Amino acid sequence: MPLSDLTQIRVEEGNLSRMPQRANTTFGISLEPSWDQSECLALAKQAEKLGFSNAWVPDGGPDSPYSDAIVTLSAIASNTRSIEFGSAIVNFYTRNPAWIASSFLALSNLGGSPQRAILGIGLGSPYNVAKFGIFERKGKIEYLREAIESIQELFSRKEVSVRTDPFVIERVRLSKSKGKIPIYVGSSSPKGLELAGEISDGVILTERIAREVPERLKPIEVGLAYSGRKRRNFEIVNSVVISVSDDEVKAQNAARLTCAYLAAWLDESVAQKYGIDEGRRNKIASLIKGGYERRASRLVDQKMLDLLTVCGTARDCVEKCREHLEHGVDQIAFCEPFGPSKEEALNLIARKIIPKI
Repeated sequence: MPLSDLTQIRVEEGNLSRMPQRANTTFGISLEPSWDQSECLALAKQAEKLGFSNAWVPDGGPDSPYSDAIVTLSAIASNTRSIEFGSAIVNFYTRNPAWIASSFLALSNLGGSPQRAILGIGLGSPYNVAKFGIFERKGKIEYLREAIESIQELFSRKEVSVRTDPFVIERVRLSKSKGKIPIYVGSSSPKGLELAGEISDGVILTERIAREVPERLKPIEVGLAYSGRKRRNFEIVNSVVISVSDDEVKAQNAARLTCAYLAAWLDESVAQKYGIDEGRRNKIASLIKGGYERRASRLVDQKMLDLLTVCGTARDCVEKCREHLEHGVDQIAFCEPFGPSKEEALNLIARKIIPKI
């Protein structure tokens, strides 16, 4: 039976229960490669010292003043000892899967022993791939499967040849990794999440609304069941935008610009479901499109902040973080803005939020 048919039957029968967490809850941070490299490295080293488990780096493509996820990951790999590091995410439209595999083998070696690299892969956003002239993408999930399976074979020292519309690999063989390099899928679509549960080691979600997390987990459970794999061997990471400070107002103000983008990108049906003012949201989207980011941020209201971000004092943030974990998330990856001061915010998260979750 095709996986899509299995999904339909399971959903209709209402057999999808809430997925349990793995034994250990972990916490990571997300670092933007467009930040100054010295800042990214300093934050990664601070996070390692504070006990965070992961440093994630997204790949937004070319950006000002510069932006390269692999370069940033290389700096982290070379200058830390214990924190795991990974892409969140790279895509196979702008980076050939053979290059991705080769890069992560090199990162694995840079990171020393034990192996600390995690390869996060996905389709990439339409905005990012459009920078490379890629506008129409068909059969995306099957191409994602091909990319992941090709990388898995390359990690096993198999010779790989594959031809697809978005990429070609011709008789490539790589060195065997010294330790297993986990592959996580970054996706928000049901088919992508099913695929993650079926063939990958974990998933990277970007679900900002905690109450929506269970819907994201249903396809993952179907994929795991289809492949006969156990939930305990699969990690669910969710990226949460946080802004924390001892000053609640400053924390909220630091979150407004990011929240403006989140509101603009929010699906209309979801916005209606949670009572977001559609006129205000459309005005925010129009201002962002016109390049008036600061004006857009001033239109962000309290309901948007409460729904789409975790912001305020440490006490304010504890309950919101707890809600994400209660829905089956294994790791919260804290994303920018962090707060008025990133360094101070990491200290607050590590010392006043995580211990109370």
